[in-house]
Amino acid sequence: MILIYSAFLLILTYGVVIWIALYYFNRLKPFSPLSKPTTSVSILVAARNEGNCIGHCIESLLEQNYPTELIEIIIIDDQSDDDTAKIISSYANKGVRLISIEDKAIVHGKKAAITKGISYAKGKLIVTTDADCTMNKNWLATISSFYEATGAVFIAGPVKFEKEKSLLGIFQSLDFLSLQGITAAGVGAGLYTMCNGANLAYEKEAFIQVNGFKGVDHIASGDDMLLMEKIKAAYPGKVHYCFSQDAIVETASAKSIQEFITQRIRWASKAPYYKSNLLKYTLLLVYLVNLILLCLLIMGLFSWKYLMAWLILTLIKTLIEFPFMYRVADFFTKKNVLIWFLPIQPVHNTYTVIAGFFGLFSTYTWKGRRLK
Repeated sequence: MILIYSAFLLILTYGVVIWIALYYFNRLKPFSPLSKPTTSVSILVAARNEGNCIGHCIESLLEQNYPTELIEIIIIDDQSDDDTAKIISSYANKGVRLISIEDKAIVHGKKAAITKGISYAKGKLIVTTDADCTMNKNWLATISSFYEATGAVFIAGPVKFEKEKSLLGIFQSLDFLSLQGITAAGVGAGLYTMCNGANLAYEKEAFIQVNGFKGVDHIASGDDMLLMEKIKAAYPGKVHYCFSQDAIVETASAKSIQEFITQRIRWASKAPYYKSNLLKYTLLLVYLVNLILLCLLIMGLFSWKYLMAWLILTLIKTLIEFPFMYRVADFFTKKNVLIWFLPIQPVHNTYTVIAGFFGLFSTYTWKGRRLK
């Protein structure tokens, strides 16, 4: 019975966090540009073995409604062994610049690629996205206008997964919506330093002032949130979230369960390096809630009392989360996936526990490299 009481208390605490997040999410005001932006921008894309999608990303960037004299597109090829570099080079006549990380380079990875790209960048504002991303034509203008209107030094932008084509895609969308919702609410409230490297913007000067990724460059992941923490510490009150549907970047979901789990392990691996205790405590709370529910489910296989406790507490957790998820899904135009929200709960409990554990205690392979 102690386990059941503990689960109930954890879920009540978790509910407080979710309702606080809902409060701050509802306070976000959609941003609409009032004038044409005038900021020079360098878009950076770090790519490794992205031959199947880099062309779509570049086409999307070239279609931006932004003055051509104020924009440059830099793609950094991180030692790809497919046709990524060849595809990028085919856009040279359209102003797309290819920078390569040499095969003999000791330092590689996304942080090294972004750092090299910034060394060539001429724009005042650095905007990063990923090779498997696409965006609407007003994306860059919205981000830049937001920068000019707010005076932000670092901007976290919204990201969503592409249209779901399978149950795995639906599961990923639901999971990602919760992360994006907490990101929007947390950054908007000034509580969390959360973001996604698929949609970031920051001043080049700010990157230089905090010495870029120095101090966190040995960590395989974290080119987004760990940099965000450094810049927030150096520029208090200058980190913002661009709450606009025109600012949404659409990214590809994992194509297989193995790829999905590996991606989430990679995300979880940077958690010990966060400096924010509030963020660490929140992540720990989320992990413990999922862990204790998974324990109840396993014990429920042998005792109906634990099975009933798991069912009731899962329903309570779902009812607590649903209003928040509905608001987030509405913003990201993803309400169609909410019908699966309750059925995926057992799977979500299991995956969260697995990804969190292995993110802390194991290595993983990403883009053909063994990382930790």
